[in-house]
Amino acid sequence: MKTYARIDGGTVIEIILPQADEEGGEIGIEDRFAAEFVETLVDISGINPAPNERWTYDGSTFAPPVVHQSTSEEIKAANTSTRDHLLEQAGLAIAPLQDAVDLDDATPEETALLKKWKQYRVAVNRIDLTQERPTWPQQS
Repeated sequence: MKTYARIDGGTVIEIILPQADEEGGEIGIEDRFAAEFVETLVDISGINPAPNERWTYDGSTFAPPVVHQSTSEEIKAANTSTRDHLLEQAGLAIAPLQDAVDLDDATPEETALLKKWKQYRVAVNRIDLTQERPTWPQQS
């Protein structure tokens, strides 16, 4: 039984699996699809490893997709964005608590919460932004 790949722009976009009739015999690809469509297919039967969707095809050879490796600039930019977002959230939480403390109107719970948020903000600022997957501190 034959398996086919439909290629578009040098990339496998679909795998067409064999289909059997009631007796278990293969239904030919030309009996299942229009001739114009069949002409665009590539027989991948027996290729090991079998190509899959998103593999590339150069007209004779299949290759698995290349996994994107982030550059150090991309990693730092993504981490900087995450850091800035977390710091913004912390700042929004800290502001009213700090106001209450500054006005001598904070409850002991608010004072304790303010300290936790400030500790969190310091921990976020200490993250190494060059790491690919930094462990961000958890908000308490």
